[in-house]
Amino acid sequence: MAQDARSKTGIVILVLVALGAVGGLYYLGSKPTLQPTAKAPPPAPGPVVAAPAPATPEFDVVRVDSSGNTVVAGRAEPGAEITLKSGDNIIGTATADAHGAFALVLQNPLVPGAQELSLSEKLPNGQVIAGSGSASVDVANGPNGQTLTVLSGPAGSKVVSGQGPQTGTLGIGTVDYDAEGHAIFSGTAPAGDQVKLSLDGKSLGTAVAGADGTWHLSAMVPAANGQLSLSDGTGSPVTAPFALETLANAVANGHIVIAPGDNLWVIARHVYGHGNLYTLIYKANAQQIRDPNLIYPGQAFALAQPKG
Repeated sequence: MAQDARSKTGIVILVLVALGAVGGLYYLGSKPTLQPTAKAPPPAPGPVVAAPAPATPEFDVVRVDSSGNTVVAGRAEPGAEITLKSGDNIIGTATADAHGAFALVLQNPLVPGAQELSLSEKLPNGQVIAGSGSASVDVANGPNGQTLTVLSGPAGSKVVSGQGPQTGTLGIGTVDYDAEGHAIFSGTAPAGDQVKLSLDGKSLGTAVAGADGTWHLSAMVPAANGQLSLSDGTGSPVTAPFALETLANAVANGHIVIAPGDNLWVIARHVYGHGNLYTLIYKANAQQIRDPNLIYPGQAFALAQPKG
């Protein structure tokens, strides 16, 4: 009997184990299959933003007195090392501040005569960038003389000392033009004033004086001589003669060979007594001069005789 009881108990246990196995298989079969979680795609790279080009060194102020004492100020890339040259000679250095401003006072006065000042900057990475403009200086020969300083750049020329109108007053300053007949007229006026420039009553265009009290106007070179007139609608116009001279009609008074540092303003001042008569030299030598700010040592120019 005991053995029968043990046999029955074993059978019951086997039945329970079998039922448990069947139930487990049923559970596993009915349980949802877990899928691996899909990885999110990496974010698309954003647009590459190019670093801004470094600022080119520029002149803002060039003050030269009759003794050659010189103060120069301007703008450049913040932190750049600034080098000031007269021709090929380094005459001063400075470092632009966090805002890109720099200023320097020359330890040695500029020597009398004509010379060209230029700027360059050296960035922290060693790159050297040349300035886009220049300052032509004709230092007086003696304490009672008058020094002429003209800043030249892509926007034309500006007389900053010596001859020329005073900043903030209505005035006609310089005329720069090339052999293709494109001209840039420049002058002065109260900041924000709109000025109108005409030649013998024919309008050449209008311009607005900037915050620095100067204006620039692009136009075609007039085809004939005449009288320039500048007005801002607040008072009497300012007038100045405009003279063109062709090589065929020029009365040659001699020749000049260009020396380093010369420019047409400086030559005209020495030869004619007034820098604004440099148009005579340009038109008499138009075949050699494509840009009145870019003449080269060794060029020989005819000197036209001014009419009247």
